[in-house]
Amino acid sequence: MNRFLLFMIGFIFISYNLYSQDTLSGIYANLKVSKGSHVIKDVIRVTGTFEAEPGAKFELIDKGLIVCEGAINIKGVQNNIEFFGKKNLEGVGFVIKNIDSNNIVINNAVFKGLQLPLLFDFGWKRNSVEISNNVFISNVGRNSLIQVLNPPFNFNIDSSYMDFKIVNNLFTDNNAAIYFEDLRSDHINIDFSNNTIAGNYIYGFKNYNISTNFMYGRADQIFTRFVPRIVKNSFYKNYLIDNITDTIAHLANFGIYGSEKTFNIDQNYWGTSNKKFIEKGIYDQTINYSSPKLNTDSILISPSESNPLFIYSVKNGENGEEFQDSITIKDPLKSIIVASNQKANYSKAALSYKYFKSDSSLKIIDTILTFNVQEINSTTNKLEITKTIPSPKKVGYYSLKNVSGSNSEYVPEVKIGYQAFLLDYRKHKLLVDLLKEKKDTVPPKPKELDSVKNQFQKIEAPQKSRFELSLLGGGTIFTGTISNSNLFNNEMNMAFGFNVGYTIYSNISAGLTIFSSKLSNSDLNSTNNDQIARGMSFSTSILGISPSLNYDFVDNRLYTKAKRFRPSVGFGLDFISFKPTGIYKGKEYDLQSLGTGGQMIDSTKKQYSLMALGYFLNVKLKYQINRFNSAGIFFMLHKSMSDYLDDVGPDEYPNVAKLLAKTKVNADAAVYFSNPTSRPISAGQLRNSPNSPKDSFIQFGFFYARKLFK
Repeated sequence: MNRFLLFMIGFIFISYNLYSQDTLSGIYANLKVSKGSHVIKDVIRVTGTFEAEPGAKFELIDKGLIVCEGAINIKGVQNNIEFFGKKNLEGVGFVIKNIDSNNIVINNAVFKGLQLPLLFDFGWKRNSVEISNNVFISNVGRNSLIQVLNPPFNFNIDSSYMDFKIVNNLFTDNNAAIYFEDLRSDHINIDFSNNTIAGNYIYGFKNYNISTNFMYGRADQIFTRFVPRIVKNSFYKNYLIDNITDTIAHLANFGIYGSEKTFNIDQNYWGTSNKKFIEKGIYDQTINYSSPKLNTDSILISPSESNPLFIYSVKNGENGEEFQDSITIKDPLKSIIVASNQKANYSKAALSYKYFKSDSSLKIIDTILTFNVQEINSTTNKLEITKTIPSPKKVGYYSLKNVSGSNSEYVPEVKIGYQAFLLDYRKHKLLVDLLKEKKDTVPPKPKELDSVKNQFQKIEAPQKSRFELSLLGGGTIFTGTISNSNLFNNEMNMAFGFNVGYTIYSNISAGLTIFSSKLSNSDLNSTNNDQIARGMSFSTSILGISPSLNYDFVDNRLYTKAKRFRPSVGFGLDFISFKPTGIYKGKEYDLQSLGTGGQMIDSTKKQYSLMALGYFLNVKLKYQINRFNSAGIFFMLHKSMSDYLDDVGPDEYPNVAKLLAKTKVNADAAVYFSNPTSRPISAGQLRNSPNSPKDSFIQFGFFYARKLFK
């Protein structure tokens, strides 16, 4: 009987809730939505005024979208108007379009779990816009959070404008940016102030650019009646997340582009007073010379008390040191010190430690911890952890959430060690995928099963096995002063060497190459008549030591049969020794000691160095034979900072009489090598070509590589 009664009560309650939900659809001249739950599953259009009363809650599902062509009047009380998406079926948000003389007011509302909460479509116009005291949290779209495109322009007679205010809002845990098509406009007077922007994760790729910042836009020198007011905001721990690896790639706060020279973002808090650290999350002229320079000369050393509440400092309670973003947590903490810009309430706060259950699982252990709160001052508290966790010796992170303000304001979650946890997550995901691939392709026999630890060691390379030794062999072709424009008409010589490589992290590796080769060529191989008439030739042995940094398109720490071909590109420096020689009457001569460019007869000159610096670019294609052995091909372009690898530098042809008089040994050879064809020369004529001031050479061939350690 009791079960039946409970069933009936539950049935009535569910039926009541379903019945009480109002589904909105179609086109409305005006729409005023009262307190209660409302569902939007498709596009609704409001040609007049859209108004939401306090207590109204809107669930946007799938294609759920509100298109507003007139006024918007959303005025909540303590954020009691909500627009939220259904999990895994998240709706879109608002699109503001059309030209209208009314106002837009969005105040004390929550936007959560939406694809694009606010889009001001191209050609829109209102009298004014105010977006204030709202909470934008956990919106899932990766395109834009708020996107403001340009209103219509009339360059001749239209002097009207609108005030556009985004003030006193909290932005946290969102996946996309705020974008203004024109930050310096003749038609929009922008006020972006007193906002808290904390813990947002902008999705893109590893390369940090303008659009992978939480806020970005254009600033041009023309049609710039208004200077935007971007002041007293708090930008704190906003990051670019790599789409492919789901790991933190870069700090990402503010980006600017356009033809303007400078752009002011003074009087904001950036999470630190360290200017170099602040610059890491700013994309401007420092990175792209064609962008404006962002002015951050005057910064706030602490967040404003009038900003929406957030925790801006987290320190180790035992030593008082600030936790760095890159910290790896494996051992339990005893206490933490947290500071906020306003007084916070920790009575309902939840502190937990999260880590992966095992190496071969994506299951997360979430351990709830207990703690005591000790107030240090009105905005700083020490949390003494009374229930610790048995040290799992696994990478994890601490999470502090459900902190609130004096009026139950939402406070962003605090994460300690989250960056290292994401890296660990990627490692686990790769391992799980590889184990699944192995399981699907080759069903294991019971006797072949290993422990999780052994499985992991077989698939991912341990630290010491990131070292790799390569033997190289191939050809070298000189492409400097004495060379033909047709690459294959030049002399080719053998090259040998070896390389020691080390995989640093993910797709980045370093290498040190030592190589030996010969360079030689003759003007007689050329098809250029002027070079043939010059008639110079040379030969030199070279020994090079070349450190490099490489980008590997496949993670070389892992071995998988699905990705045997592994291309890479790299850049490095050359330290080269050389000694050019030539043949005269059957005898080989050292050309540098002869001073063939007149170095011995001119007191202002000196003999060139037989050591040269340079740089090179390389491309490799590796085929992974098995986990320890690989082979492949390589191509390297070497650029030397010296023009004397072939002895022919930017020197004038020396005077023969002076050369004979000044050269005490082998004077006849010095005269010959200075001008082998004895061609007529004009005053000031150079021995080399002024169009090609530096020597270069290319190397190509095959390599075999093996891991040094198992």
